[in-house]
Amino acid sequence: MNSEPQESGTDKIKYFFHPESIAIVGASANMAKLSGRPIAALLKKKFAGSIYPINPRYDMIAGLVCYPSVKAVPGDIDLAVIALPIEGTLDALKACAEKDVKAAVVFTSGFAEVGAEGKALQIEISSLARRSGMRILGPNCLGLVYFKNSVMASFSDTMEFEIGNSGSLGFITQSGAYGERTVMQAVQDGVGFGTFVSVGNEADLQFSDFIDYLAGDNGTDLMGVYLEGAKDGNKFRKAAESALYSGKPILVKKVGRTGAGTRAAASHTGALAGNDSIYEAFFRQMGIIRINELRDLTFFAIAYKSGRMPKGRKVAILTDSGGPGVEMADKCEEFGLIVPELSGTTKARIQACLPFYGSARNPVDMTAAVMTDQKLFGECLRAIFDDESIDIVFAPGFFMAYTEPGLLNEIIDIYRSSSKPLVFFPVWVDDSPQAADMIARIKKEGIPVIPEATDAARTMSSLVWYCEKRQRAELKDCRIPHSPEKSVDIVKKILGKSKNITEYDGKRILAAYGIPVTNEQIAGSEEEAVKISRKIGFPVALKIQSHDIPHKTEAGGIMLNLKTEAEVRESYNALMKRVKEYAPQSEVSGVLVQEMVTGGVEVIVGITRDPVFGPCVMFGLGGIYVEAMHDVSFRIPPISMHDAEEMIEEIKGAGVLKGIRGKPASDTKALVDVIMQVSKLAVEFADQIGELDINPLIVLPEGARVVDALVVKR
Repeated sequence: MNSEPQESGTDKIKYFFHPESIAIVGASANMAKLSGRPIAALLKKKFAGSIYPINPRYDMIAGLVCYPSVKAVPGDIDLAVIALPIEGTLDALKACAEKDVKAAVVFTSGFAEVGAEGKALQIEISSLARRSGMRILGPNCLGLVYFKNSVMASFSDTMEFEIGNSGSLGFITQSGAYGERTVMQAVQDGVGFGTFVSVGNEADLQFSDFIDYLAGDNGTDLMGVYLEGAKDGNKFRKAAESALYSGKPILVKKVGRTGAGTRAAASHTGALAGNDSIYEAFFRQMGIIRINELRDLTFFAIAYKSGRMPKGRKVAILTDSGGPGVEMADKCEEFGLIVPELSGTTKARIQACLPFYGSARNPVDMTAAVMTDQKLFGECLRAIFDDESIDIVFAPGFFMAYTEPGLLNEIIDIYRSSSKPLVFFPVWVDDSPQAADMIARIKKEGIPVIPEATDAARTMSSLVWYCEKRQRAELKDCRIPHSPEKSVDIVKKILGKSKNITEYDGKRILAAYGIPVTNEQIAGSEEEAVKISRKIGFPVALKIQSHDIPHKTEAGGIMLNLKTEAEVRESYNALMKRVKEYAPQSEVSGVLVQEMVTGGVEVIVGITRDPVFGPCVMFGLGGIYVEAMHDVSFRIPPISMHDAEEMIEEIKGAGVLKGIRGKPASDTKALVDVIMQVSKLAVEFADQIGELDINPLIVLPEGARVVDALVVKR
């Protein structure tokens, strides 16, 4: 019996990147064919391990011994490439499993993407992977390329790039064709890639598995992802956290922003949670940069690879004309960067060398005088770099035949003397050899050249945001202590009831978790309602409590601001009458007598469920506008305190909580505490709570109070 420890499925992913042997099942002697291209590329790129062509029709292929079957191969096989028609694919995978092949790539299409029959075959592939422990990439994929070890398990044109031109970008794609075009364009733009993974139908391994692996790969510094949709939100979160803690940015092009993913829901929270809004929240929470255009990936990669990480958001803009400077300032502020006044010392230094019609303000306008007095550029740039309050510098790039060689030398000297990022915009380039040489020197130095103001500002804003997320990630701790056993037991007992949860019981759930609720009590008669009202103090509210009526407003089951005993009696009887007319068969457990909470700001806090990420926490301003305005934010629990603070700051109406028109500021600390406790409920009762609405939660100048709550069981 073999006593050696068995490798886990996670461990076996390494064989896609570090195989000592690769078999091509269905190999062709025609190197131009799909099943011949991997062999040609492996030989051309000088793969150091063993290459085993498998095809009973040949004895030799490209000078390599060709074997009739996987079983006939004399040595171990770490990675198999399955390049067969669909009819032979499953048998080939079974043969690989019997041979104890560690990993397999399946090019073949015709599985779940074409219909029920193909889906059934794909399910068999998934089952085989689970039973055998062999990890499978695909089917219906372009495969994998890993330049560091010359692994060419693909038929993609990306294999044609020279290894000497490879880099540290890893690209993982759910669309083979789109991913291939992206990588090829990135290489043309000067961003070398090291890894290309086309995941196809994800019968076994998902894109998240490769993010997780590359987060620990020394040859990968950042990752690009083309994403149509995740199957496993928890796995995606784990992978994203690994990348964030490793300092490896993930840039995602996520398609499918439309409302097609939205669904009907029992609560406001559920109705507001569209498919894309949850992905957007997840990206923000995990430090993932969402890109819209390919150039967003290219420019970010160039800026990140410079190694210059901005320490803050304050930028200085140096220009040769007022117009570009104003445009750049606008774009910087649009993307969240700050364009501050320069220090008095800096302005004085710049003013001393500018012509009288120039401007030493930020942006600094050197005017066209810089064309004839190029020393002006260096003097202004050095003054800006010496200003300790500036974090990022934008400057114009003059790469022309008339540019003095000494100017570029001085710029590079200034750049090397500091750790601040420098970005050249806009860029003036002619077709002279001198210009080409200057561009080459700038790129070798690692200084980003981004011609358009919008791209330059967006790129640096993304880099600043990522650096901020990284700093917070080092302090972030989402491990929340378990709730007291008494609290958990209370919630379990209420959720264990077979009927729907009333508002009263919903608030008992919240109160068990330390969330402050209104002073209230159930009354079974008008006399009892009057007695409770006296105890609570007028004014009060009356609300019908019935397991059969979750939305009381629709039934006319709420009376507010009752100031006298007579009003309470009259309202109690009116409520009972309305409910009998609205829902004659409903079972009424009583009327909730509740204190009226005045002042403060109404907000909504809730839990909804997403088919990918599971429970999601939502926050927004409450009242009648929340559903119409969709001004809400989401996070995937467990969340950190900083996540809760970000949720509050993200909504457009956040300023209302800070106090407007003489009103006092709201107690945002109390609000954060509520959001954190709701997150705890979402985690600890993920299988029992389907949706939860606290609407409204009144946030007061001191403290907060739940006025209404709806809990929907799964």
